[in-house]
Amino acid sequence: MQLIQSLDTKGKAILGAVALGFVAAVFLLFKLTTAPSWQTVQSGLDPAQTGKVTSALADKGIAFELQQNGSAVAVQEASVAQARIALAEAGVSGTAQQPGFELLDKQKLGASSFQQQVAYQRALEGQIAQTIGQVQGVGSAQVRLTLPKDELFTDEEKPSTAAVLLGSAGTLDGGGVRGIANLVASSVPGLKTDAVTITDAAGQMLWPQGEGGAAGNGAASKTAMQARYESQLQSQLDAMLARTVGPDKAQVQVRADLNVDDATKEQLEYATKGTPLTQTEESETLRGQGAAGQAAGTGSNIPAYAQGQAGGGGTSNYRKNATKTEFGVNKTVTRTRVAPGAVNRLSVSVMVDKAAKADVAAIQKAVEAAAGTQQGRDTVSVQEVTFAKPVEAPAPGPLGAIPGGIPGIAKIAGLGLGVLLFLFFMTRHLRKREDEELGEPAWLAQLAAAEREALPAAPAGQPAQPGMVIPTMQDFEDPRKMAIENLVEREPERVAAQLRTWITEE
Repeated sequence: MQLIQSLDTKGKAILGAVALGFVAAVFLLFKLTTAPSWQTVQSGLDPAQTGKVTSALADKGIAFELQQNGSAVAVQEASVAQARIALAEAGVSGTAQQPGFELLDKQKLGASSFQQQVAYQRALEGQIAQTIGQVQGVGSAQVRLTLPKDELFTDEEKPSTAAVLLGSAGTLDGGGVRGIANLVASSVPGLKTDAVTITDAAGQMLWPQGEGGAAGNGAASKTAMQARYESQLQSQLDAMLARTVGPDKAQVQVRADLNVDDATKEQLEYATKGTPLTQTEESETLRGQGAAGQAAGTGSNIPAYAQGQAGGGGTSNYRKNATKTEFGVNKTVTRTRVAPGAVNRLSVSVMVDKAAKADVAAIQKAVEAAAGTQQGRDTVSVQEVTFAKPVEAPAPGPLGAIPGGIPGIAKIAGLGLGVLLFLFFMTRHLRKREDEELGEPAWLAQLAAAEREALPAAPAGQPAQPGMVIPTMQDFEDPRKMAIENLVEREPERVAAQLRTWITEE
């Protein structure tokens, strides 16, 4: 305070300006370091898609910021991963939708036939893309059609073709790809299914050579079907446990092994009892007399009429009855086409928070029944563990939230180091100024000299009387203060005149 009081008006003004500049610099640095950093997660959005994106983020409690006149959405850097997961769960894609038949409502009067044909093709492409976007597992779709001109001769006509780009928001099996190909082919006149090309966002061919084509039961199709089955079953179990033990109190993980072979099963069964087809009855009867027995030799072989004598004999009565039945075998041939998707093995793991104090045995029985498990084939494990406490994000202050991560820590450390250096040099400068010896002002020396001249001098050769001793500057505790006070008391007019002179000079 003594240093500040010793400064003149100009020095005080400079010191005040320096202090205000320091406060402003600290305020700006704090605002820059604590302001949240935004990162764009979706851009080039259609206004309708922007509403879906913001709704999905708001449902998860994620702060967002609209950019580029509403066509882009940004979130804080610490929430980028959480925002992408939320958008994926909601099935929201950032690709702008193609306009459909609403393009035809904006036709200009006097448009040429070529313009009308192009507008119709664009409208048809957009309408098909919007329809494909409603298929489960498809986030967005872009459709490009090639519609040839009508030719006079049939052999000169070129076939129509179509290219579809899918932005999948989930898993899409071979049956879904085949359905999309048939949908596109049925929407365009003269378009065949083989002329439709379907590609996913990764550039993989899905139709016709891919998993949706003739060889649609490969490894990729099995992985997609298993992922879809696991996701659906896991969602159902999560919903059931959330209503039972509370939200975020249980975690479910499902692993399934599916049989995706498209096979045909034939079964042949025979009946234990046959069915008579035809029945034949035979009856044979013989009645008469026979010749008597003769002795052995040639004589016995000569006929009786040749011997000229009648031989003795006996009577004969022969009868035979037979029935023949042909039975047909009763057999059953069953031909069954086995659809892919049978479960070979299912594993379900459930973790329950100890804080929920749930009945583990009851939960395991409920999960086994809900998942449709079979004893000896599937495995269900329910464990009770302690869940980690969620990290609560700090509430944003008036200047924004403190940024997280290494960049935020570096900013805060730099700000603190700058403030410490400023305080160090400022304190050093002030101490240096305090330690400096202030020289005696010229006006004070003039006042002291005038005071000495005003005092009466002692006679020569006589010692000065006690009351006549001239006090020196060292005889007082503060000689300058005493001299000024004495001079003001004796000659106030002179002091006032001198002060007015100094003020005028300054």
